[in-house]
Amino acid sequence: MRSSRRTSPLFLGEGTCVSYGDKVIGTNHTLPTRGAARYTGGLWVGKYLKTVTYQEVLSPDSSAELGRLCGRAPRVELFEGHARSGDVRAAKYAGDPLPWAPPGIFSA
Repeated sequence: MRSSRRTSPLFLGEGTCVSYGDKVIGTNHTLPTRGAARYTGGLWVGKYLKTVTYQEVLSPDSSAELGRLCGRAPRVELFEGHARSGDVRAAKYAGDPLPWAPPGIFSA
């Protein structure tokens, strides 16, 4: 990570994925909405600093549960690719079914 200069966020380990960062655990898309800009945001010195965030899911059980959440949340916004990324991890780590996958194409 020391040699990375233009990377943010980093997704570390097999149990972590971009969809988790975008939709359930990350800073990428956790933005002030529904009036939250009244009390957060604004200009401060941190706006001028480059920050690098990272996310790492170490526990298979945690990745399975995050996968289930990630399978549901993006579907509300019609982001099926993100949802399926979560579904695949829930299938891999907890044996959840993949009803959208053709028989024989993917086995958890």
